[in-house]
Amino acid sequence: MNLSGKIVVLTGGRGFLGSQLHAALSDVGAKVHILDLTAEPSTDITDPVSVEDAIRRIVKEEGRIDGLIHAAALNATPGMSAEHFAPYEEFSLDLWEREFNVNLTAAQIVTQAVAKVMMSSGSGSIIFIASDLALIAPQNAIYDEGKFKDIAYVSSKAGMLGLMRAWASYLGQHGIRVNALVPGGIFNGHSDEFAKKNGALNMLGRMARPGEYDAAIAFLLSDGSSFMTGSSLVIDGGRTAW
Repeated sequence: MNLSGKIVVLTGGRGFLGSQLHAALSDVGAKVHILDLTAEPSTDITDPVSVEDAIRRIVKEEGRIDGLIHAAALNATPGMSAEHFAPYEEFSLDLWEREFNVNLTAAQIVTQAVAKVMMSSGSGSIIFIASDLALIAPQNAIYDEGKFKDIAYVSSKAGMLGLMRAWASYLGQHGIRVNALVPGGIFNGHSDEFAKKNGALNMLGRMARPGEYDAAIAFLLSDGSSFMTGSSLVIDGGRTAW
């Protein structure tokens, strides 16, 4: 899984998962360009003009793009306001639209821009990072009373799998592979009680640790997955197998 010299675009590269992937891919030789509002230069992945400018700048500097990873996402995490965990019949339409813009629409915008570059070179690997909740319903019992898993996150992540398959079908003739990583929850400062409840949902009895998805992403970018496209690589401690 040598990625030496690979040019990779990573959305959400300043986020919790994105920052892990940035470091891991750099360690195995990839040159990673981050698309993120907090990166320098800043890129708004929900704005086609901002994205086109960023991709044009990367291609001018590097001459090509070998990989694209969609890691950007809005998701309810500990400490967020109650509206993120609202009952579904009360869930804010504004929040719904904001999450879909980042989690799904932005993935389409960035893929459109990068696909044109990859089609001209006849190669590339695109990875959509979905969630185990793209395959199964959330178990709301693990949350505090009156709180429910963010329905916009669940729905937009399920949409990513459809987007992935559509692009895989479209780009296969151009030698470009498109796949999805379907991860389980990663421990990120959750309370001991929540981590225990969440871990009990899978066969290994724990949440994923930071870094446990790094090798899977490297595999999907590498020639080791050269005959793999339109597929979902599920790594969730066995949760969806139950």
